[in-house]
Amino acid sequence: MKLLFENWRRYIGEAKDEETKSSCDEILWHGSQTKFDGPVKPSQAEDIGGNPEQNLKAVYATDDKKLAIMIGLVGRDEDGNWPDVFNNVSEKPLQLVVVSGKIRKGEKVYLYKLPKDAFRNTGVPKDKPEWVSETPVEPCGTEEVNVDDYLHLVRKATPEDLEFYEKHGGKVNK
Repeated sequence: MKLLFENWRRYIGEAKDEETKSSCDEILWHGSQTKFDGPVKPSQAEDIGGNPEQNLKAVYATDDKKLAIMIGLVGRDEDGNWPDVFNNVSEKPLQLVVVSGKIRKGEKVYLYKLPKDAFRNTGVPKDKPEWVSETPVEPCGTEEVNVDDYLHLVRKATPEDLEFYEKHGGKVNK
């Protein structure tokens, strides 16, 4: 009888796993400075834009590989504080502007290929909407790229950038 219950539990567990598996037919990209095994886990976002969709505890992803790379280009400052960055979508070419933190020269960006069907489209921003999952997401694969190959996508903030950042609710430590 015990064996019957164990087999039944295993069968139910496998059936549930099959129902929750995502397809890797269509993917989104998640860029990170961290290489890890297992699922990509949600983390708290802080965005000065004020849209609640951009301030969730979630896994954020994009269909734009270059945008995902930009996210992994910047790391914590010397004191261990998380970086403050933004991009001005009206600026062409688009670059990540570093208010605080360091550009991770000589390091790697880890790009996680994530199943699109595990996410929902936030619709924000309208031209390149972010996708979110508030639960961990198992990657379909990972790529590594060198930060130095993408330095053209990131720059330190100018005084004008800092003014723009403060005007939109960001805090600048002088």
